[in-house]
Amino acid sequence: MTRPSRPDDSAGTRPDDSAGTRRGGSAGTGSLRVADRVVEKIAAMAATEVVGVTGPPRRPARHGGVRWHGGARWRGNARRPRVDARIEGNTARLTMTFSVRYPNPVGETAERVRGEVRERVAALAGMRVTHLDIQVSSLSLGSGEPD
Repeated sequence: MTRPSRPDDSAGTRPDDSAGTRRGGSAGTGSLRVADRVVEKIAAMAATEVVGVTGPPRRPARHGGVRWHGGARWRGNARRPRVDARIEGNTARLTMTFSVRYPNPVGETAERVRGEVRERVAALAGMRVTHLDIQVSSLSLGSGEPD
């Protein structure tokens, strides 16, 4: 008696998944989708590692529920740049807003951030940053201590 052939018994052919979020070693190991929020956090943390970068100024709470701590800290957490990520397959489009601490040069600092973010997102999320809009919202006079 002969066993009927099944479509997946062929020579190991599988649908092309080149445009998707599939990552991994060999075929059939599963897939991985990195959430937009994860890429946003990676980008924000990479940007803060560039000298002179801090998060954009925060608005004071309307009802006094949140306080400033030394101008550079917010409830004990370092301020991070704001990042919005749009993921399509293995590529990311990012929009980032941050402040530059005086006297760091704004243009040079933004270019260092661009390079660091692209490198770190590629290394940690396995994605290529195809577009990165940067808005420097203010020049911070900082308190002299690192963020």
